Amino acid sequence: MDTKIKAILFDYGEVLTAWVDREAALARQASLAAKLGVPVQELWHYLFGSEIAHRWFMGEIDQDQFWRETLAPHGLADSDTAVAFGQELFQSVNRVNPEMIDLLRKLHGPYKLAVLSNASWTEQELTERLARQIGQDGLFTAVMTSYSLGYAKPNPAIFLAALERLEVAPEEAVFTDDLAPSAAAAARLGIHAHHFTTPAAFKDFLGELGISL
Repeated sequence: MDTKIKAILFDYGEVLTAWVDREAALARQASLAAKLGVPVQELWHYLFGSEIAHRWFMGEIDQDQFWRETLAPHGLADSDTAVAFGQELFQSVNRVNPEMIDLLRKLHGPYKLAVLSNASWTEQELTERLARQIGQDGLFTAVMTSYSLGYAKPNPAIFLAALERLEVAPEEAVFTDDLAPSAAAAARLGIHAHHFTTPAAFKDFLGELGISL
């Protein structure tokens, strides 16, 4: 075990969670990306890496307004159409990835575990959601959301707030996120950052840091 690492932080969506029917979800995302004229591999960042999304994540606007403002440039400004777009995007059911649950349980104890998510949920709401999905409470030292912290990734302030909450220095922390700009922002602060693609790749990254599983 690498004693220099004290805390491991995870994004929530697409890191701790996975689509139950991934092929259907990807097909749906490709269809929606085509409507916006955006490459499918850029859809998630286009929708949720924007300033409008950050306002939603911090509770400044509600979900309906987020979709209206995001989709208005594409001629999808009316409320019903915009909301339907969002519903279609998330139509596939997702759940906490069993591989990630297993990893969390192996890491729990030697390391402080935390969730750091851009989300319109409060920290308590996400804590309760995770407890239901995982079927176990107490795995996380902290569950932090942009809504509660008042900052959204990739703003450096959200990472600094998370480090302060966990009482660790940047070099004592690991962070993984499926959005590359968020991982890059954490890395610039000196955090051991990983752009998440698969549980196996993340485990390899942990191994490179001397974290045995």
